[in-house]
Amino acid sequence: MKTVIDAVEEERYRIGEVIIKQGESGTNFYLLEAGTCEVWISKEKNSSPELVHTYHSGDSFGELALLYDAPRAATVKASTDCILWAMDRGTFRAILMTSTAKKRELYEDFLANVPLLKSLDIYERSAIADVLEAEYFKSGESIIVEGMPGDKFYFLVEGTAEAKTRGQVVMKYGVGDYFGELALLNDEPRAASVVATSECKIVSIDRESFKRLLGKLEDILHRRKSEYASATSSYK
Repeated sequence: MKTVIDAVEEERYRIGEVIIKQGESGTNFYLLEAGTCEVWISKEKNSSPELVHTYHSGDSFGELALLYDAPRAATVKASTDCILWAMDRGTFRAILMTSTAKKRELYEDFLANVPLLKSLDIYERSAIADVLEAEYFKSGESIIVEGMPGDKFYFLVEGTAEAKTRGQVVMKYGVGDYFGELALLNDEPRAASVVATSECKIVSIDRESFKRLLGKLEDILHRRKSEYASATSSYK
């Protein structure tokens, strides 16, 4: 946080002023402190731009052109007087690389000891570490709710949890265990609820990353279905 604060400079824009212009090269990443900004895209040359999004206080934008050395994909205009904090390309990339390296280091040992991931090499596990998002739950809180749509796959980093269906405990989870894959594999609602039985730290992978990064493990994940089926059959 201190590194980011030291790296940004305040910029102010009046209503109607252009902050980013579509097609130009990207030089800054922006954090919007106050005001609103509109995002306009021209899909074809000489076509009228379309309003596709509005940014509000607390939002950020401008990272894609810096990450991929690509022209700006849209025009961003101040729709009110705005206060922004701008970070230049070099600083943005340096901070991003440092934070990515720290994140990989944080989860490297954990992922190496997850039985499911034993067959992956260090580079494949690093790619998983890059997309993990941490979540924290208190004892008794629901991590997954039966019947809800499934959009995440979970690893349990700290604590314990249990899966329940129709009020009966059907699975118990400890550090290194995973859950939530069936709804993603089958594109179905959650088949059971998962509740924290102690304070828990969970890391999750979104649906798109799950499909992209865990494709080679799909056979293993499908075999796990028989375990769930036998565990839940007596409660049907």
